[in-house]
Amino acid sequence: MTSFNPLSIAFDAWRVTRGGSLLLARRQQERLAELVAFARAHSRFYAEKYRGLPETITNARQLPPVTKLELMEHFDEVVTDPDVRKTGVEAFLADQSTIGQAYLDRYMVWTTSGTTGTPGIFLEDKAWDTVITAVNLTRIGLEWYTPEVIRGMLKRGGMTAAVFAGNGHFLGVSMIERQRRSRASRARSMHLIPVTLPIPEIVQRLNELQPAMFSGYASALALLAQEQLAGRLKIQPSIVVSSAEPLSDENRALIQQAFGVPPRNNYSCSEGGVMGYECHQGNMHLNTDWVLFEPVDENYQPVTPGQFSSRVLITNLANRVMPIIRYELGDRVSLDPEPCNCGITLPVVNVEGRTDEILRFESANGQTIPVLPLALWAIIKETPGVLRFQAIQTAPGALKIRLETKPFADRVETWDKVEARVREYLQKQGLGNVTIIRATEAPMRDPKSGKFRNVWTEKG
Repeated sequence: MTSFNPLSIAFDAWRVTRGGSLLLARRQQERLAELVAFARAHSRFYAEKYRGLPETITNARQLPPVTKLELMEHFDEVVTDPDVRKTGVEAFLADQSTIGQAYLDRYMVWTTSGTTGTPGIFLEDKAWDTVITAVNLTRIGLEWYTPEVIRGMLKRGGMTAAVFAGNGHFLGVSMIERQRRSRASRARSMHLIPVTLPIPEIVQRLNELQPAMFSGYASALALLAQEQLAGRLKIQPSIVVSSAEPLSDENRALIQQAFGVPPRNNYSCSEGGVMGYECHQGNMHLNTDWVLFEPVDENYQPVTPGQFSSRVLITNLANRVMPIIRYELGDRVSLDPEPCNCGITLPVVNVEGRTDEILRFESANGQTIPVLPLALWAIIKETPGVLRFQAIQTAPGALKIRLETKPFADRVETWDKVEARVREYLQKQGLGNVTIIRATEAPMRDPKSGKFRNVWTEKG
């Protein structure tokens, strides 16, 4: 039986990190069997879905995949705590003041849209929280926080700044706010800077804070690296962490040139937490002792290492309140056929990631002003009544928005709110001249990739 004692988990994570494939496979099999047995006993959804399957599951491929849409439609049957109901969770999420608080005083909750376009709600229990914390401290802590980084952190009083979407119950935001609420010293040293602020205002805040640790979306870090090279941003972080978007080789080099330290990158999602972290050689290692990771093709068949998948199936081996078992992510990934020579024996993954783009509009005075995709995402997605959206730049001074509202939401009222919020945001960026167009067509998938893009520039 798996122990969820923090010290036991941390020690085991340390062993497995360089313990080889046999030890990793043993942990996966043990934890998968326990999770499936628990889900069958406590989740009506999984009890029915696994009816007729072998009593003991030895391989994840014995189980049928699940989708976000399927879990959301059967939310009350999926969760294993009878006190948790979707209506109650949605009411909790509707209150921005509860960001960072625990639902029912025992579960963290966060939302996601993802590349499938289907909004998701996910709960984290104590077991999963313990695993995430212990594994991150063991692996990321030992790999990223060198003596030089630690000295720099101490020199600046542990000051940290994160440039993320700050107005919703998202994974990264919720985790930061929870830590800020937990202790007064953390509230003083940990700062969340909304990515929706104008770039000059973000620069000003960072200059005032002088963070030792600086994190954010890859696109935001790249833009801020340009501000640093231009001399407007003047910070000296000991560590820079990128997340939520792919970090290209070009942006990696730009960030290192600007801040003097190599950017660190992780691979995370709301359904699986921090699934991967980069070693000092820049390879992304997967925490597959706690998150099973299956790159598959269109027919859910495994792809050959080195080949990019159509999607990936993940199994969160720690979460008990909301079992995530062979859950479909839209990410296209490939696993390296050869082990990394850094000594870490956990698998190495290459992630295609998001396909959203930085938009570049022309202001009334002819200045080109960038707009970050996740800033628009945060503005529109968190508007009451919005189910799905797509924001498409159609000209230097025009933004077209495709909108799908939630059931029973008033379409006209929802559009008016979206238009007002986007207009206010663009005005703050110095783009009050941009025309906002309401699309006649509904949001749709990319016909080539099958993915659901949120923000891009229309070519041609």
